[in-house]
Amino acid sequence: MKILCAEYGPDGEISIVPVGDNALLRNNDDFYFPDFTTALSCCPQGVVRISRLGKCIAERYAERYYEEVGVGIRFYADSLETRLKEQGLAAEMASAFDASAAISPLVACNGVGDGSYNLKVNGIEVYREEAKLSAASIARLIAVASEFYTLKIGDFLYTGGKFRYRGLKAGDRLQMSLDGKSVLDFKIK
Repeated sequence: MKILCAEYGPDGEISIVPVGDNALLRNNDDFYFPDFTTALSCCPQGVVRISRLGKCIAERYAERYYEEVGVGIRFYADSLETRLKEQGLAAEMASAFDASAAISPLVACNGVGDGSYNLKVNGIEVYREEAKLSAASIARLIAVASEFYTLKIGDFLYTGGKFRYRGLKAGDRLQMSLDGKSVLDFKIK
């Protein structure tokens, strides 16, 4: 199993970054603030579980390659990311560390309404995305990802996003809902 994470450029370019399975944070387990950073941010995202083996998948066939969706939160070690970029190094290490990708329980695609989700920090909604888990947006990501990586049963595809909530600290409570139903709820310790 692998985790593929979409990242977006300023003009909508898409990059797919592989992350090890050590990054998964499941079961609403608490997230522990890493010692190697002084600043932490997060990005709420949709998540798709790949259900079929495939390579170079055309967008029009992408819906055949997943049956379950959910939501997730990717964490970024901001001060580490800044330091790596200043040194001319790849910054992926700042978002691929242990437990840096929280994931909700997944539901069958036919059990998802419009695919809207939101993120709350300490009970205050800081982000809402309407219909982000639409078949068209997922199809595009599957097509791009499958150009570079063979998709295998059980792989996770994080849909990415441009919004990043900065300034997370120990004691913060993060919650995400999918179609109005709470699916993620945990604290930063």
